[in-house]
Amino acid sequence: MKYKYLLLISSVLFACNVDKVTVQPVDDYNRVALLENLTENVIIPVNQNFNLKMISLTNAADLFTTSPNNDNFNSLRNTWVEAYVAWQHIEMFDMGKAEEIDYIKSMNTYPCNKTIIDANIQNSQYDLNDATWPSWASQGFPALDYMLYGLDSDSSLVINFYTGPQGNKYLSYLGDIIIQMSSKTTQVNDHWLSSKINFIGSSGNTRNSSLNLLTNDFIYHFEKGIRANKIGIPCGRWDNFKPYEKGVEAYYRRGLSKRLVLEALEASSNFFLGIGFNTNIPGESYINYLQHKIGDNTLSNKITAQMSTAVSAVSNLDDDFISQMSTDNNQMLQAYDALQKVVVLLKTDMLINLSITVDYADTDGD
Repeated sequence: MKYKYLLLISSVLFACNVDKVTVQPVDDYNRVALLENLTENVIIPVNQNFNLKMISLTNAADLFTTSPNNDNFNSLRNTWVEAYVAWQHIEMFDMGKAEEIDYIKSMNTYPCNKTIIDANIQNSQYDLNDATWPSWASQGFPALDYMLYGLDSDSSLVINFYTGPQGNKYLSYLGDIIIQMSSKTTQVNDHWLSSKINFIGSSGNTRNSSLNLLTNDFIYHFEKGIRANKIGIPCGRWDNFKPYEKGVEAYYRRGLSKRLVLEALEASSNFFLGIGFNTNIPGESYINYLQHKIGDNTLSNKITAQMSTAVSAVSNLDDDFISQMSTDNNQMLQAYDALQKVVVLLKTDMLINLSITVDYADTDGD
């Protein structure tokens, strides 16, 4: 059994014990058609799109390193935002090469550890391939968030760190982080292209079959990556409802957090609906599979309706989650509750009807 652990949360089994559902023999639904649509029209296109965003980020960083002026710095910041938004479509696919190289952890472990980042910059001694939490918390998007927005409370003065006496150290670390991100992105992108035939062909109903892994990663991301990491931890859902400001995604780039959540929700919804990333056209999806198993779209309609409710709840929040929590944290908690209802529908109703077993330990005591 593959177990995934969420930073900052411990967990207890869901009361429904859905992870004990017995795996049933594969049914007569064409799982290959579903895998083909999700792979060809969702997974590979979003990875290719993100790869392009990382190329743009790399080019912007190179230009800034060559000429560290205000215009190039603002361009670098903008490409970082664009890449971070595109990343929200990638994070749910933690399998294959991505899992092997700790892609998700190294790209978006937050909050970052500014103490380690500062020490890495000053000492110029670090190993970004170190597969442990301290390393993950000193690289990826959160580390860039700190280096582009958090080095000084006055954003206009941040650039001085790159042009001052130790500017080369800051430029070097900035470049190394982006090189690491780009290298891993290329590996994952190439792996999907080279393995897609075998991935689509693995259509059985076992713990290691493609659709079972893909479905579990999708639900795990919705439950942990979106519901818990983006909303639950910051608003103190497991800490007596005491807000944890540093737990906000894009903590230093105030005002971006809500956009990232909404993008992640759109990515999740499109995945569930089988909507092509480049075409915006729905193909074979979980709706078809559930209809085949149940005989109608009652459950699918409940899931899509609750996803819409969750989007509305998040949309009602302030763009700046830190400001939102300080003025009315109850709205953050309400958004969490709306997301939790989606989790229950996916993790209990959907998995039971599709006879897919949960492959990760869940115990955050919701």
